[in-house]
Amino acid sequence: MKKLFFIAITTILILTACKSKEGTVSDTSCTTCEDAIIRYYGDPALDGCGWVVDAASTIYMPENLQAEFYEDSLKVSIKYKVKGRVNCGLVKDAHIGIIIEEIYKKE
Repeated sequence: MKKLFFIAITTILILTACKSKEGTVSDTSCTTCEDAIIRYYGDPALDGCGWVVDAASTIYMPENLQAEFYEDSLKVSIKYKVKGRVNCGLVKDAHIGIIIEEIYKKE
């Protein structure tokens, strides 16, 4: 029982000690990231696209944007992997879908 308790406490300490890659950083912290802007394209329940990423005048639909980045016109640095085209509202293959690998709020 003591070993199980020790393992549980150790695991919790290790997990909480890890730093997230998301947060506010300077431009030099992510050399492979590109500048982008988070935008809100309307409620998906009403045929909008929800939260999108505008990078280099291309609109991307992120699969895993965290709620802390739900701010219209928020400037970010982002690293992502392209998945393919996704639907937006009633429009088939409207935008390119992405998976965010790293994202940082710009200062």
